[in-house]
Amino acid sequence: MAKKILVVDDSDVLRRIMRFNLEKAGFTVLEAVNGEEGLEMMVNEKPDLVFLDIMMPKMDGFFVLKRLQEMGLTDIPIIVVTAKGGEDDALNAKRLGAKLVITKPFSPKEIVGLAKQFTE
Repeated sequence: MAKKILVVDDSDVLRRIMRFNLEKAGFTVLEAVNGEEGLEMMVNEKPDLVFLDIMMPKMDGFFVLKRLQEMGLTDIPIIVVTAKGGEDDALNAKRLGAKLVITKPFSPKEIVGLAKQFTE
């Protein structure tokens, strides 16, 4: 059975690029357009890995990470994907439970490699 990956990002283009490359590599891909929808999908779908944007409408990535901790859902590996390359943001995301923080732009090969690494 294919591993399930959730991509939470408000950019349609980014989600499409990630979906295309991850599906080509054999993953099942779910998408959410904001943190609120992403959190709901994490609870209901139990993905094997989540790529989570920080800056989104309704609920940002930091708040999603906080809610996951509050709910005790810390077993899903989260890779934070951000356009903000600040060290403070990376440290904050890791403090809140993110396994890794990568900055945009990134290569599709990098995303597929990380997906394989974190779902094996």
